[in-house]
Amino acid sequence: MTADVSGRAGDVVPTRGRPTGLRFDGRVTYLWWGQDVNNEDCAAARAGRLYTFASEADCWSMAAAHGWAADGGPADQRVVTTDVEPAQEWLRGRRMALNPEAGLNLWNWATDVAYSTGRPWNDRGGLRDGCYHKLLAANVPWAYGTASYHPRWTPRQLRALREVLNQAVHLLRAATRG
Repeated sequence: MTADVSGRAGDVVPTRGRPTGLRFDGRVTYLWWGQDVNNEDCAAARAGRLYTFASEADCWSMAAAHGWAADGGPADQRVVTTDVEPAQEWLRGRRMALNPEAGLNLWNWATDVAYSTGRPWNDRGGLRDGCYHKLLAANVPWAYGTASYHPRWTPRQLRALREVLNQAVHLLRAATRG
């Protein structure tokens, strides 16, 4: 089955996928994730909601039941769980500084979820693009020609960053909960 990302009427399913975990809102949820026919990252979704699973095994079972193509099988891969809770803690004021890895992961997951579900996602624009690039540079500094990078944020950038990441949290909640 391939992704139907144009009309959003049917299922959106990666052409080849695998289970992945997302630690968010105090729990781990498993998703079927991969790339679609356009090589865009996506998660299995239907009617604007992600297929979510309580366990890796449940995710594999659903994939098998629906004939979703896999990148290998359960024995072939280690399931990666992405933890975005440090970014949520920063948004709640429980951390003084944003963890750049969690911030970038939250932003990227929201991008994938918006694409998969057809939900609105406003993460682009000069100031927001600059924030994204700072997060990216902190995570992959070698891509920017340096050994390390620690972002320094202006007050305007911090406001933009909070807006985007708060929007990301709401998007993920809407797409994963009933």
